[in-house]
Amino acid sequence: MLTSKQLQDIKNLQIVCEKHEDINLKLNWDMLKNRTNILDDFLLYKEDQLIGFLGLYGFGETYELCGMIHPDYRKQQLFQELFQKATQSLRSRSVQKLLLNSPGSSASGKEFIEKIKASYDFTEYEMKWNKKRLSLIDSDLKLRNASEKDIETIIDLDVKCFHVVRSDAESYTKRLLESGEGNLMIVYKGVTVGKIRIQRVDNRSFIYGFAIHPSNQGKGIGRNALSQVVMKESEWTSDIYLDVAATNRNALKLYESSGFQIFYSQDYYQFSL
Repeated sequence: MLTSKQLQDIKNLQIVCEKHEDINLKLNWDMLKNRTNILDDFLLYKEDQLIGFLGLYGFGETYELCGMIHPDYRKQQLFQELFQKATQSLRSRSVQKLLLNSPGSSASGKEFIEKIKASYDFTEYEMKWNKKRLSLIDSDLKLRNASEKDIETIIDLDVKCFHVVRSDAESYTKRLLESGEGNLMIVYKGVTVGKIRIQRVDNRSFIYGFAIHPSNQGKGIGRNALSQVVMKESEWTSDIYLDVAATNRNALKLYESSGFQIFYSQDYYQFSL
């Protein structure tokens, strides 16, 4: 696992890199703080200063990769070295897919992606709530905490709504439920039709994993469920964020109608091992 010093060094480097390019790096801090595999993190120090970091994040047989190099040490092939070490470690594991995550506006990220010839896969948007007045209009919709009996339903929703490989959905779902509170099921007229996850960090609320079963989409269930969650979270904080991998304009309109606006984007690229 990462030491407290290493975690602080990573955070300090993240702040420098984000300020330099005016970007937001997705380093999955909930996973970084609970590492069990020492082969998932690659740190590069110059004397006592961390100048480079690359993290691997496993979701079953799919892995995501994100990293950074201090602005003063770029153009020296240092990230290429970290990348080679990371991909080499993956060759001894069962990996079906490797995704590289780069902030949508990062010029250095795009330059590296082009250099290694990774192919575009999808874009994930982070949206921020704009304090819009919301109201509940459907008393048939309820939210409840997820339990082990919901595992198959959650897996099915991830497969059908996000096109996740089933083995990856199984691994990720079990890990999420082990993390405790924040995993909610959406119930409409007594039937479980969707899911949503909430994570509270540093007086901010993050909403993600939001899905409504395809057979129940287009009925206003999603909009009402999101409104209910936002209304509850707004009692705790006004900083509410929504992570979505929206593939069509209609999906984005749903979030915008609830007061969310695109804050920034993360582009994902697939790299063949």
